[in-house]
Amino acid sequence: MEPPVSGRAVSAGPPPRQAAGRAPGYPGSGGLQGWRWKFRRLGAMSVGEVLWRVQVERTKLQWRARGLPEPVRTLFERQRHEPFYGLPLSPARLQELAGPDAVGAALREAELILQGRWSFFAFAQDPTPATPDGMTDWHRCEATGRRADPDAFGPTLNYRDPTEVGDVKTIWEKSRHHHTTLLAVAYALTGEHRYAAGAVARVADWILENPPLRGINWASGLEVGLRLVSWAWVYELLRPHPDWSGWFGPDSPLWPSVYQHQTFLEGFESRGSSANNHLLGELTGLYVASVTWPVFEESARWQRAAREALTREATLQFFESGVNREMGFGYHVFATELLLHCALLGEKTGDAFDPAVLSRLARAIRVIGQLRGPGDRLPRYGDDDEGLAAQLEARESPRVDGLLRVGRDWLGVPVPEPGGGHLSAALLLGERRPAPPFGAGPAASVAFPDAGLYLLRSGQGARELRVLADAGPLGYLSLAGHGHADALGFTLDVGPQPVVVDPGVYAYHADPEWRRYFRSTAAHNTLEIDLQDQSVQAGAFLWSYKASAAAREWRPLPDGGLLRASHDGYTRLPGHPEHTRELDLRGPFLTVTDQVAGLGRHHLRLHLHLHPDCEVQPESRTAWWVTWATGAMRVTFDPRLQVRCGQGEHDPASGATPLGWYSPRYGQKVPSPTFRAALTATLPVTLVTTLEVL
Repeated sequence: MEPPVSGRAVSAGPPPRQAAGRAPGYPGSGGLQGWRWKFRRLGAMSVGEVLWRVQVERTKLQWRARGLPEPVRTLFERQRHEPFYGLPLSPARLQELAGPDAVGAALREAELILQGRWSFFAFAQDPTPATPDGMTDWHRCEATGRRADPDAFGPTLNYRDPTEVGDVKTIWEKSRHHHTTLLAVAYALTGEHRYAAGAVARVADWILENPPLRGINWASGLEVGLRLVSWAWVYELLRPHPDWSGWFGPDSPLWPSVYQHQTFLEGFESRGSSANNHLLGELTGLYVASVTWPVFEESARWQRAAREALTREATLQFFESGVNREMGFGYHVFATELLLHCALLGEKTGDAFDPAVLSRLARAIRVIGQLRGPGDRLPRYGDDDEGLAAQLEARESPRVDGLLRVGRDWLGVPVPEPGGGHLSAALLLGERRPAPPFGAGPAASVAFPDAGLYLLRSGQGARELRVLADAGPLGYLSLAGHGHADALGFTLDVGPQPVVVDPGVYAYHADPEWRRYFRSTAAHNTLEIDLQDQSVQAGAFLWSYKASAAAREWRPLPDGGLLRASHDGYTRLPGHPEHTRELDLRGPFLTVTDQVAGLGRHHLRLHLHLHPDCEVQPESRTAWWVTWATGAMRVTFDPRLQVRCGQGEHDPASGATPLGWYSPRYGQKVPSPTFRAALTATLPVTLVTTLEVL
């Protein structure tokens, strides 16, 4: 490999946001509250998981004392000769398959990367400034300005504490090496040496600056797994370069690092309550690395074990309908990409996965096609940190077009022809296959009952209304860590315009106060009782009580649909309130009927969160106009409700719930108009809200 650049001076970038302090009950906090979180986390584990974690702690102690082992020998004669996904492709042919738009976008982003600039999360629209040598500080959080200790023992470093590491997601995103993969893609598109040299320098620099088990980038198995996937793509995309055999020859630092990454994954596997997308990412890294580099004595065993576990997890982590069980759409896409990467590589190299895995994968891809709206609008529910299995296109490219195109061309998934995704599909599949003649089909309401997702549709084109409602489980496994307290919540899109929205995510560990808000009931379009969440939060990814929701009636209609569902989240309160909601979409009219059964006097709050593009004007005390560039909607509330519209309100000193915030992507939040309609009344109560789109 080319020698890494050392002695770098990294630009401080834009003014960093303040790293949040520890909140009560936050896992990094000390005292009684911190111990309460630890006991609650322990309560989410089975006995078997506790015993496994004890073994993991013993492994950490051994690693701290002895370090990770290096390979006994590297058997280079075993190097693989089968094709790697769709490679090889000449630059001219790859450009032809990708099209000029995808090529231009990839090369523009590659230029930013060579300058040391970042364009993910909060920096998507405003990339960070260039660094003097174009390289990065792998331990620094650009969002907060904090730098994690590069010499700390990674497996025990408290990545949850923002006072120590800032926003760990920002640090980890760099060390996933998606940007390095894109440099290798730029080389494959152009044959230009500078892109290849830039990619190799970043891999070598990371290995030098992140010795085994040292620093924040050795704290998570998921990060280790995704890094292996990126390095495998870099290794194969650069294969035509004349210096390839020198960069990746027997003396390359890549080999001991790849071996140690795989050893780490074997000893640090996510299990029990944590066996979610993290486990899929770990297994994907182990499988892709074992297939790409079958040069270690353990390689065959690692490959076999990873394939067997992936086969199991494909069934466990996806419902029969194809919806991912974590109940966050971003994680549905991420988990689907991970599974596709493994299954497709297995087919290309003669290690085909079970047909049941391919069937579940095809259904997962079809779900994406069914839920995607006009203008490539993707649904929003639960958590989303923009996770990628591998970055094969520019980040500005449509998020799921490549996934849909591969599903359509490889597995025959009946989805309409995507507008983009040509570059990633070419890299994954090679020469384009004849696509099945799938059309868009008529708009129709659709249900995924096992996941509790219901899509009500009416109208066509720019006048199409899409109401996505949640009447399913909070999330996956005992943690349900990526679910939100949004039972019976809904969103409304009119054509390509989001109108009634899910406010999003904004932060994970970096800002506990805002993390708590964005996953709360008040941050969703549903009914809140006595200022309480339906499910009780006990940490950034932990719940001490989980609401259970279920559909009672579902009727798809020719121009709309009806859903009636209820949840038991508030039956824990005095008087045992139970919330039932009916969503009735008929053409341009959506009627929302909320019934609260139970006893006693209670404070009810109904929230409707609107997209920042919307403007609001009152017509009367109970009726309001919502307008956007291409349309309008009249909202009428029950006359007993006290209604106000707030935007960008936040007063921590008062203890009041924030009002009027929207997170367009991880790390960003902006003001947006939000209705809060309140009533204190004796149960039972029925409230009717109507939304008429004009």
